[in-house]
Amino acid sequence: MTVSNVNHDITATDWLTILDQCADEADKIAKHYYESSTVKVIEKSDKSPVTEADQKIEDVIRQSICNQFPDIGVIGEEFPDKNQDSAIKLIVDPIDGTSNFIRGIPIFGTLLAIEKDNTIIAGVISNGISKERWSAAKGNGATYNGTKIQVSAIDTIEESQAFYGSLYGREARGDFEKLTQLLSKTKRQRGIGDFLMHMWVAMGFGEFGIDFGLQPWDIAPIGIILEEAGGTITAVNGSPFDVYEGTILSSNGRFHKQIIQHYNQ
Repeated sequence: MTVSNVNHDITATDWLTILDQCADEADKIAKHYYESSTVKVIEKSDKSPVTEADQKIEDVIRQSICNQFPDIGVIGEEFPDKNQDSAIKLIVDPIDGTSNFIRGIPIFGTLLAIEKDNTIIAGVISNGISKERWSAAKGNGATYNGTKIQVSAIDTIEESQAFYGSLYGREARGDFEKLTQLLSKTKRQRGIGDFLMHMWVAMGFGEFGIDFGLQPWDIAPIGIILEEAGGTITAVNGSPFDVYEGTILSSNGRFHKQIIQHYNQ
């Protein structure tokens, strides 16, 4: 099934407005459950946690989008894909950072993106607890809470600050030796993880972020926000960034090839 011509006429900035409205609803739901004394947690087959909040947020967003655009495709973390052959898709991660959410750590966010003809054209990441929102529409720059953001100008790996995920445990991914060798070349390193490390790159707080073993919903809005902030994004092996490939290397673009070479040597 393909999306109607009406939906094809919607611009990237129009889609961004729609995603912002969805993010507003997600923030309200996340806040309600975050402030609740008890949140039901279920362990999925891959041992990752899911909460009532994850499921509620994705359900509400799916209903909102699909009521407006019945033929749109939807790829989400908690429920089966819908209209997989559609030229326009919504990709949704209701809560990226669910483990933080469960522990009461206010570092998590709802990730939303619109993919049109295999290209992400609009993306939003929103955290209603910390009141932070990153967004971008293709060709229109990237913003943090409505203010334009830009990557840093640091131009050597020796002066860089690097972000990564976990080094040990269930969430540790990638090649430990290669990753730590890469990090050893940098001035400073922080294991922030999830979407936030890439948003910090987009805001100029660090020079690169690297992660592995990801699903489309984990990274769908990250690429467009990073690129619209002036950065560079690829797969870790240096191939073009693809939300379905599973790895991500974001940087300010000043020594991106050198990072790839260091990790893959």
